[in-house]
Amino acid sequence: MIKTCFVFPTIRTGFPAFFLSLGLAITSLPAQAAAPVGAEERFACSAPEEAEMGEPVICRTQLSAKGKPLVVRLYWDILADTDEWHVFRIETARSETGKAMATLDLDSRAPLSMRANGFEFGDFNFDGYQDFRLIEFLPAGPNVAYYNALYDPRKGRHVTADALNMVSAPSFDAAEKLVVSEWRGNAVTHGTDSFAWDDGELVLRKRTVSVFDEAGKCMTTAYEPKGRVTAEALLTGADSDALLSEVYEAPCSN
Repeated sequence: MIKTCFVFPTIRTGFPAFFLSLGLAITSLPAQAAAPVGAEERFACSAPEEAEMGEPVICRTQLSAKGKPLVVRLYWDILADTDEWHVFRIETARSETGKAMATLDLDSRAPLSMRANGFEFGDFNFDGYQDFRLIEFLPAGPNVAYYNALYDPRKGRHVTADALNMVSAPSFDAAEKLVVSEWRGNAVTHGTDSFAWDDGELVLRKRTVSVFDEAGKCMTTAYEPKGRVTAEALLTGADSDALLSEVYEAPCSN
C-alpha cells in the first residue's frame, strides 16, 4: 500500500537581460502559487522517505479532465557530497509499472527536507493536458531553477519545456491564458513580464518595471514589444531598446 503526501507549487526564477545589461543582480520575488488547474488542487505522490534506493517515487493524476491516468516515476539517489535528494530520470506511464511513454533525463537537486524536489502537476500552456515540473537546484540566493515538461498531444508524450525553463518566477493565469513572470532586479527595482503561448513559444505581451528612488518614491514604466518578441530573445542578452517601446510612466499603484 502506497502512503501518499501532497506536493504544493513552487516557482522557477531566471535573469531578465533587460537588467543584466544595467549590471543589476537579479533576485526573485516571493514564490507565488501556480493557479489551480481543474478541480483537483493537490496531487498525490508516494512518500519519498519510504522509497527504497533504486525504486522510483510515484506521482499520479489524470492526463486531462476526462483523460487516462498519468503516472510519473521519479528515479533518484542521494548525493553523498552535498546530502541532497537527486532526481536523475523521469518516466511517464499509464500505471505504476506500465511501459514508459517518455523518459526524460535531468539533474534535479534539493534538500532532503523538500519532498519530491517540489514536484507539481499543472496545465502550464492551457491546452487541457497536465504538465509537470520540479526544482532543478536551489542556489545560494533566492533564484530557484525549475525543470518543466509539457505534454505534446501530437507526440503523445511529455517533452522538456525549453521556453518555460527560461522564464523567471512564472505563475499561470488560466482565464487570460498568460504566463506571468515576476522578478526583482535589486532592493529598489522589480518588474512583471506577461507572455502568451504562440506556436510553442512564449511571446511577450507586456513588461512593467517599477523603481524606487532615494526618497522612496516609486515610478512604474510600462513597455510593449516591437513586433513579435519571444522569451528567448528577451532573456538571452538581446538589446532591449530594439525589442521594447515605452508606453507610459506613472507612480506605482502600491
